Amino acid sequence: MMNTKAFSILIEEIVIDKKLSYMDAIVFYCDNNEMEIESAAKLVNSKIKETIKLEASELNLLKEKIVKLPI
Repeated sequence: MMNTKAFSILIEEIVIDKKLSYMDAIVFYCDNNEMEIESAAKLVNSKIKETIKLEASELNLLKEKIVKLPI
């Protein structure tokens, strides 16, 4: 059984190795491991959720705009 920490590490590795967005990395993992997206959603930690939210905002997929401070 997969836990949140192990799943998050796998997703981080996919993002780095395949140069995918976090959304794409989760879909990639689910496709390759015959896992339902809904099951994966329960395993996503808060850091990855926030990153996905920022990615979605940058792609104009959210109704509200997230203000991102320059670094």
